[in-house]
Amino acid sequence: MTTGLGGGRESSPGAALALGALAAALATLPAVKRVASGVEHPGVVWLGLAGGTALVLGPALALVRAIPRISTGARAALLGVILSAAPLAWLGSLLKTTTHHRPLGAATYGMLALGVIAFAVLAAFRLLAWIERDETPFRRRVGAGVAVLAVLGLGLVMFRSLGAESARLDLLDGLRVIAAGAAAWFVLDVPRVEIWARRAGALLWVILAAAGLAASHGHIKAAIHERAPVLGGPTTWL
Repeated sequence: MTTGLGGGRESSPGAALALGALAAALATLPAVKRVASGVEHPGVVWLGLAGGTALVLGPALALVRAIPRISTGARAALLGVILSAAPLAWLGSLLKTTTHHRPLGAATYGMLALGVIAFAVLAAFRLLAWIERDETPFRRRVGAGVAVLAVLGLGLVMFRSLGAESARLDLLDGLRVIAAGAAAWFVLDVPRVEIWARRAGALLWVILAAAGLAASHGHIKAAIHERAPVLGGPTTWL
């Protein structure tokens, strides 16, 4: 095991879950006032937001830490998700204008989105494998071109999202979670932080997730679903 900062240090799943819980707790703070307005005590709302976000962020961080950082699969997953941004935005707009039954539209979108992401990740994996088999200048240019198109598509989606107030808030919530998760991913390479997180282990994540599930019910769950759905976690997505 290497111990240098940024040197590919391995961390236990418990340490990743603990840092994921801490990142979720911090990332959700700016949304508490917005969600708690006229609903409930801010502390209870924060528990609902932080616990719901931790349910996703903690396991996601543990999974990412378990994947070799330079593996083709990891890079293909990242490229595939970015490639999916523009098609998913178009699909969402299409379903919104053609589907009047919102629950049915949401379920349809979820199923189709999984298919789009799976196809994009598979295509990205095949592309990267094709490039790595024979890294000619032409193949590298093709890969760079696809990456640029993917980033441009993501940028366009984010730019268009800023035009709507609700979408802008959702986007900012999502970016905060991503930034907090990325920060947690990096600080796990700091030996002292990793040792602390390993000691806290999965227990910290379990406590926060359980508290979030207990807090997120009734009108609090409805307020989170309406005002900060990105931070609600699986309990408000379903």
